[in-house]
Amino acid sequence: MKFQKGLLEDVSKPASERSDDNAVPTTDVRTTGLAIDDDRLFQTHRRTGRSWRQYVKLLGVVSVFVTAAGIVIFYLTLPSVGDRVRAPQGLEEAMRSHFLDTEKRTATDIEFYYCGEFYWARVDVEKRPDIKTNPIYGIGTYTARAAGDPENGWQITAVPVTSAEPPAPCG
Repeated sequence: MKFQKGLLEDVSKPASERSDDNAVPTTDVRTTGLAIDDDRLFQTHRRTGRSWRQYVKLLGVVSVFVTAAGIVIFYLTLPSVGDRVRAPQGLEEAMRSHFLDTEKRTATDIEFYYCGEFYWARVDVEKRPDIKTNPIYGIGTYTARAAGDPENGWQITAVPVTSAEPPAPCG
């Protein structure tokens, strides 16, 4: 009870007459320009309000670096001459129809390589050992060169591979 009574007595007394040694002296804000202890919450709030601008600036800098890294990675992954690539739209279909119509062979597997102004392809075709009159039907690999574009059509030339070693792309 003594503690509660002392607490009530301290509240009723002015701040200068309080007996508590741990009490923080308060001053009038209007006369000294200093904030009392309860006003520190608003100081923290002001600091936090300023820090969101710093986060936005940091986010802007990070996004610039991420965008630059993305552009560099995109540039480095572009195909160069001699790289194996996926065929442009319509080229694989044009290649298969060329082999079926012109070469009279059925294409099974086609690998495309980028060669700058044209595409080079290694084409595996079905062997026809049942036709003995023409030895070309025993060959199972062709190389093809496709120039042009999908709008104007592809100009395709094909040559059978007769050597034992595989041909070099873009050759």
